[in-house]
Amino acid sequence: MRTAWSIAVGAALLALTGCGDEGPSATTGPESGVTGLVSLGPLCPVENESVNPCAAEPTAHAKVTVSEQAPGEAYGAGKEVATGQTDADGRFRIAVEPGDYVVTSDAGMSCEFLDAHVTAGTYTEVLVPCDTGIR
Repeated sequence: MRTAWSIAVGAALLALTGCGDEGPSATTGPESGVTGLVSLGPLCPVENESVNPCAAEPTAHAKVTVSEQAPGEAYGAGKEVATGQTDADGRFRIAVEPGDYVVTSDAGMSCEFLDAHVTAGTYTEVLVPCDTGIR
C-alpha cells in the first residue's frame, strides 16, 4: 500500500514540476547588454593610405569594461558594472541591465570611451577603436 502511495505522490510531483521545464531561467526576462568589436590601429609606422595602407584590425583577447555613466567626470566613466573579453575575432558580448553605460577596452595605448544606451531585450552595438601609439 505504501509503495502505491509513493508512486502516486511521485507522479503528482513530476506533473507539477513540468517535464522538460528549465526552471527559473525559463521565466526570467529578456536579455540585454552590449555587444561589439574592439579594433586596434595603426599597425604599421608612417601610415600613408595611397602607398602603404595600414587599417586597424580586430583585437583578440582584450578586456572590455562596462561602467556607469558619471556626468562631469573626465571621460564620463563611473563605477565598473561588468567586464568581458574579446574573442579571437575581436568581438564581445556582455550582459547588463537596461540603462546608460560607458564602454571601453584595455587594448593598445588608449581606447575611446563610448556611451551605450541599453534597452530591455536588446544588445546595443558598440565599436571600440583603440590606438597603438605607432606613428
